[in-house]
Amino acid sequence: MDFKAKLEKFVTWFQALPEEDQDELMKMVYSEYKVRDVVRAFSSMPTVQRQSVFQRLGLPDELLTKIPSPGSADTGDLEVEWQEWDGKNK
Repeated sequence: MDFKAKLEKFVTWFQALPEEDQDELMKMVYSEYKVRDVVRAFSSMPTVQRQSVFQRLGLPDELLTKIPSPGSADTGDLEVEWQEWDGKNK
């Protein structure tokens, strides 16, 4: 199935969903986009700058190892693992 046919099939499926489900799905997609954008921004920073930002935001240091090093984001799609994070457990 080519891209155009897949797109048309998806749009038809999406339009058949109740409005609440369409809204929820759009929110999820937008949230995923924002997460990927943040990861790209962090991956473009030198490690020292990234560590400084993480400390100011109170993010766990273990996240530093999960973000690609500077320059590696240019090679393709970033893999982002979605996990709930509780800022109280640092």
